[in-house]
Amino acid sequence: MADKFDMADLESGRHVQDTTSPMSRQMTAMTLSNEQYERLFFQPSAPKRGDASKRFGFLIPYTSTILTLCQFQGAVPPTTLVGLTGDYYFLGGIAMVLAGIGEFILGNTFPFAVFIIYGAHWCSLGYTQDPIHNTLVPFGGASAALGAEYNSSQCFHNITMALVSFVFLIGTLRVNVPFVLTFVGLVGLFSFIAAADAFVPHIKTAADEVHLFTLLKAAGGFGFLGLICGWYLAIIEICETVQIPCPLPVFDLSSKVFPPKKKDTKET
Repeated sequence: MADKFDMADLESGRHVQDTTSPMSRQMTAMTLSNEQYERLFFQPSAPKRGDASKRFGFLIPYTSTILTLCQFQGAVPPTTLVGLTGDYYFLGGIAMVLAGIGEFILGNTFPFAVFIIYGAHWCSLGYTQDPIHNTLVPFGGASAALGAEYNSSQCFHNITMALVSFVFLIGTLRVNVPFVLTFVGLVGLFSFIAAADAFVPHIKTAADEVHLFTLLKAAGGFGFLGLICGWYLAIIEICETVQIPCPLPVFDLSSKVFPPKKKDTKET
C-alpha cells in the first residue's frame, strides 16, 4: 500500500513517513520551526557568492567620500565630491539597487531594504552634485549654495538618512559586531553632515568656515569607523569565497543578543 501523508503536516513543516512496507516498520516524525522551514525552502544556506561584490559596490564610493570628508590630500568637501559623481551613479547607485532587487527575489527583507535605500541615496547624491543637472538654478544660481533654502533641503535629507541608519542599527544587533559599528558610524556620519548643512547659511567669518570644516571632518571620522569594519568584512568574505582559511573572527551576535527560544522536538 502506498504511503499516506497528511497535507496539514506537510504545510506545517512536519515530515511524517509511514513505512508499512516490509523494508521498514517504523514511523518517524520531525518538526521544524517556522524559522527553520523558511530558511530551508526560501533562504538556503548555500554559499552566497555575490555578497563580496555587493559589499564592494558600497565600499568603493563610500571610501572615497570618507577620505574627502576627512580632507586628506587637500580635499575640500563638498567640491571634491563632484569628481566622484560617476562612482555614485554606477558603483554606489546602480550596483546596489540591482543587488537589492536580487535580495528581494531571494526573500531577504533586511538586505533588500539596506541595498535599495543606500543605493538610491548614492543615486540621489550623484544627481544632486552632477553639474549637468543645475540643481542650484531654482534656488538662485551658484550663490544659493550658501543660502538657507538649498542647504535646508540637504539638511533634512541627511537627518532622514540618520534616522534610517538608526533603524537599521537596531536590526544589526543580532548580526555581528562589525555591522553594528558600521551603522553606528553611519548614524554619526549623516548627523554631522546635517549639522554642517544647517550651519552653512550662518557662516560670517573665517572662524565660522573653520567650524564648518570641523563638522565635516567629524562626519568623516564617524564614517571611518564604518570604513574599517566594511573592509574587514570584505576581506573575510573574499577569503570564504575562494576558500582561503581566514583567522579573522566575525563576532557573531545571533546567539548572544535576543537569542531565539529553543523549541522542544516532539517525537511520536
